[in-house]
Amino acid sequence: MSNSLHHTRARRAVDAFRAINAQGELLGLRGQLLEDAEFQGDTAIIKGRKLANFGLCSYLGLGTDERLIEGSIDAVRRFGTSYSSSVAYTALGLYGDLTERLTAMLGAPTVVAGTTTLAHLSALPILVGKGDLVLVDAQAHASLLAVTPTMIGNGAEVEQIPHNDLTVLAEWLARTPPSRPVWFITDGIFSMHGDTVPAENLSEMLGAYPNLHAYVDDAHGFSWDGERGVGNYLRRVGWHDRVVVAAGLSKSFAALGGVVATPDADLIELIRLAGGPMVFGGPIPPGDLGAGIASADIHLSDELPGLQQQLNGRISHVNDFAAQIGLPLSRRDQTPLWYLEIGKGQHLLQVLTAVQDAGFFLNGAVFPVVPRGRGGVRFTVTNYNSVSQIEDMLVALNDKRLEVLGETEIEIDVEAEKRVGGPTTGV
Repeated sequence: MSNSLHHTRARRAVDAFRAINAQGELLGLRGQLLEDAEFQGDTAIIKGRKLANFGLCSYLGLGTDERLIEGSIDAVRRFGTSYSSSVAYTALGLYGDLTERLTAMLGAPTVVAGTTTLAHLSALPILVGKGDLVLVDAQAHASLLAVTPTMIGNGAEVEQIPHNDLTVLAEWLARTPPSRPVWFITDGIFSMHGDTVPAENLSEMLGAYPNLHAYVDDAHGFSWDGERGVGNYLRRVGWHDRVVVAAGLSKSFAALGGVVATPDADLIELIRLAGGPMVFGGPIPPGDLGAGIASADIHLSDELPGLQQQLNGRISHVNDFAAQIGLPLSRRDQTPLWYLEIGKGQHLLQVLTAVQDAGFFLNGAVFPVVPRGRGGVRFTVTNYNSVSQIEDMLVALNDKRLEVLGETEIEIDVEAEKRVGGPTTGV
């Protein structure tokens, strides 16, 4: 069988990806175990070198906050490292404490899952019914795409539409009977380029089409954006009766788990009682529940706006300084993650290696995470990173880009970005 597959397109693609991946691991760009004895936040030791870390999603810098640490330690001391039972049978009271606080943060009924992916797997098969039409943004996160086979198996029709193109969404709605529910599945902030869903336009469409529902994964916007950390989408347009928002607790929130929220309390109860992973999955460990409760208390306090302001200042500085030095970032939205397209995988490895030699760790994305030939550098900024550190990184990235690619400008085909699946497996 190996011979029969050797010359197929799939086999060639796998071989190419393995080669790039192996070289990336060899150069210390992928699959690395940190050698730090203690987590420092803004740096990481990789292959004996201390590098400024621009690959974290702990945007507010709460991962080393003493209150979260003490909350975790206290929960472990009281309940052990694990309470091994399906939450459908029994769960620690910490679950109720965390859920109560998340409900206060989001201003709507909530249900907590083990991860964001498990939250999607719990909610979407319950929300989407047989015969429903599901339209998925072409750059929706892989955790959302993972649920599409289940929805198809349950009798829904699933189609992909161009990235952030609500005109196409409107065209689908115009030719769909008003009695047929239509679900639009998208990210709030897209995990590779850092761009955002056109929330205001989507909100208008929800008002115009009574059969339209929206499911928004705002994992990268939750906590650092909006009052009480409601996230990018809800900060911009607020709640609608036919909107469901999911978010992750392992990024800016600095704990573990996923949360689903919607104004309809009955739907939340149904997800809690009948969602597959809610019934059959394992619980969040006590330590992470304790950390989550401590994090929620910070988000519900007067301290949060100051932390958010610090991060927004860094975001603005990245956008302004990148423009000043001529670094052609894919987007400059007010979000803490960016993408610089390089092109060929070999060129990307050269740029990343040179930047790492200069003292900075950034993420790289190649096929199949992004379309073939559209490889690039993805980096994030957190409250751990200083302004001077950010400037030094951007200068190094621009210098190394020019050394590898020359003065040729990178052309970004916006229409191609919309057509292709694009980055779907971000973190």
